[in-house]
Amino acid sequence: MVSVPTMAAIRFGAGLSPNIPAPVDADALYASLSAEARPSFPPQPWAARLNLLQKRATLLRASREATAAPADRAAFEGAHQALRDASFSDLRHAIAELAYAGTGFHERLTRFWANHFATKGMGGTLLRTRSAYIHDAIRPHVTGRFSEMLRAAVLHPVMLVYLDQFRSVGPNSAVGRRQGRGVNENLARELLELHTLGTSSTYTQADVSKFALLLTGVTINPQNEFLFDSRIAEPGIIEVLGQRYGARLTRLDHITQALDDLARHPDTATHIARKLARHFVADTPDPRLVAHVAAAFSQSGGDLMVTCRALLEHPAAWENPMAKTRAPVELMAAAIRALNIPRDGFLALPSRRTRLELAEPLQQMGEEFESVPSPAGHDDGAAYWVTPQALAARIGWVTALVQRWPDGPDPRAFVDVALGDAASDALRRAARGAETRAQGIGLILASPGFNRR
Repeated sequence: MVSVPTMAAIRFGAGLSPNIPAPVDADALYASLSAEARPSFPPQPWAARLNLLQKRATLLRASREATAAPADRAAFEGAHQALRDASFSDLRHAIAELAYAGTGFHERLTRFWANHFATKGMGGTLLRTRSAYIHDAIRPHVTGRFSEMLRAAVLHPVMLVYLDQFRSVGPNSAVGRRQGRGVNENLARELLELHTLGTSSTYTQADVSKFALLLTGVTINPQNEFLFDSRIAEPGIIEVLGQRYGARLTRLDHITQALDDLARHPDTATHIARKLARHFVADTPDPRLVAHVAAAFSQSGGDLMVTCRALLEHPAAWENPMAKTRAPVELMAAAIRALNIPRDGFLALPSRRTRLELAEPLQQMGEEFESVPSPAGHDDGAAYWVTPQALAARIGWVTALVQRWPDGPDPRAFVDVALGDAASDALRRAARGAETRAQGIGLILASPGFNRR
């Protein structure tokens, strides 16, 4: 039988560690949320990343001029490498945030919400900006209110570019009438379908179109900063889901009011509760758990601490241990954590090794860094992560890791460090029978047990 501390560490946290005690119960997990809210390894700040991208874009244009000299091309290559170095640093920091956390529950929630509000940096001017987006728009609100996270994520420049909102113009706005430009519905559609109400809700295509009209005016300026531009905002009253917004001149607060109303909608509560339960507990979660979490979400007005408390306190959240599959980043972090790989050495990995040992394996496992497959993000089911190619990539990464760690721990002891009382008898026998330490550790890290949570 798997104990509560083991389930707390593996199901809700970053995994077991030889020198970090597992959370003793749900109360300890809940308490860790506030303690671990402040990131230990933040990415490059948003403003610094924008400056780097702007410099790169300027040097790229200069290097393409007919009169460009070799020095111009070299300057661009230098700026491009600086961007790659910063991105690889972000990757090390993202894994370290899980691997060296106290419990890792806050970071697991950050990953959940980043996937819920899935986006990625597009084009040369917002390339490799997803980490900064997560740091700015998601992380500060993980223990706050859903409505605040919704506003921050939906109105962030990375999201506005990813979903083409910056191309959307109200047809009856000043610019729309003069230039004949129209509405782009991408953001409105994903906002209703993915971010709030969910696919099982009863909204219509008319609601999507009306919401898209309401969102016109939301855009970015030439410096890739958020901007509400009344010149492209559709004027007049716009009705969405039975509520009326707007005025003769639409303002930003009309849009934020509509976002707040979506955050409070009962269908949003059910959609969020189902996704949380599916992410942490089971691919097909207990309906009673979903209903309990949804009720807490609704009654608290979308307070995410109350919502997390409801998730942790329900008995169904602690049933069927090891029912989920670890995502690739979670696998890497859990292995580094269990092996107690020194933090300073990991953070100091040069860019080339980061690419070869982390970025490329992640891509082969199906979780490319700084990217998402679609606005729906990564699926949460086992079938999504466990494909023949991805499974081979997991085994390949583990094999390469233990070869770089020849003097690792004794597999007979390591099986308890890595899996505690969740280790199967078969895996314990395999660990005892391994011919070398590397072989034994590899068997444990590549086992079905370690790849589940």
